[in-house]
Amino acid sequence: MPTVLAGVSLLDAERIRHVASPLIELGCALHVLAEPRHHDRAEWAARVPLSDGLRAELAQWTWTVRAVRARFFATSPAIGMPSWDDELAALKKRPPEEVAAELVRPLRGRPLSSRATDNAAVLHWARSRGRSTAVLVEALLTDPAEPVRRFTDLLDACWREWFRHVWDESRDALAARGRHDRDLAIRDGVGVMLRSLDAAIDVRDADSVVVQKVQSKRIDISTRSLLLAPSNYIAPHLFVGEIPGEPITILYPAVGRAADVPTAQQIRARLDALASPDRLQVCRAVASEPRTAGEIAALWGLHPTQVTRHLRALTRAGLVTAEREGRFVAYHLNNDALTTLGADLLTLIMR
Repeated sequence: MPTVLAGVSLLDAERIRHVASPLIELGCALHVLAEPRHHDRAEWAARVPLSDGLRAELAQWTWTVRAVRARFFATSPAIGMPSWDDELAALKKRPPEEVAAELVRPLRGRPLSSRATDNAAVLHWARSRGRSTAVLVEALLTDPAEPVRRFTDLLDACWREWFRHVWDESRDALAARGRHDRDLAIRDGVGVMLRSLDAAIDVRDADSVVVQKVQSKRIDISTRSLLLAPSNYIAPHLFVGEIPGEPITILYPAVGRAADVPTAQQIRARLDALASPDRLQVCRAVASEPRTAGEIAALWGLHPTQVTRHLRALTRAGLVTAEREGRFVAYHLNNDALTTLGADLLTLIMR
């Protein structure tokens, strides 16, 4: 189920660039404002100095900055550290139909390369988000000039009211992190650099890395460019963007690699092992003290062969540990594995 980046050994470091983009970072920050709890930033969100008018307008557009993002929030044609004025001006110069198509992307379910827009489906899913969203989306589809202007004005208001100060404090550090990562690729290789970006990335072999995400995908980067965009607001997510005609974009936490992220296979093995009621009884039997398979079968009225099978499954999943005492094998519950199961699952899903 992971995402695999293949062709790593063929990616010339000269095709790697980095950007500290205020527009991308604003998109990440707006995503956090829309759902601060799963970013563990509720206190930060409460302190953002938003006027009542801006807060109300942001609420109308929240759906555009959640799981699926517009192209301009996910990649950049710039190198280094573009200015806000330049990025906003470039966005305003684009045809409103193009910008509108990107804004409704979360409701479309089609790749950005597709020119056909199923307006009926887009409107249907817009209605599921409330009347105000449906009205706004209908305007984007039928007469986009005004709602697109309204959206760019919203971005500029965010910049003037609060985000400019956030950017001034963080831009140099983000640019320095991007330069460091590109230099690391030149010095130690692309695979080493990619692994250093986030705990969800690991080297599989000399030609590929694995990104632990609940997203089964294989991306060949051997003939593509790579854009590195560190962010102070992307965690706990890791965004790997594959936009036709654009570099493969990686939005990653600027703080760097944290604790390892479990694989989907590991999580599924634990969940499958616990799906049987009898296995839950076996877990209960070994929760307080080590017990042998025979003792568990006798105390809980289970067939010894079944208990042995359950213990093997639980051991393979890392939920039970085995200890040999002479000719006996005693089993004990791995409390840490069970305690972290929920957190590990959430970490994997959030990536």
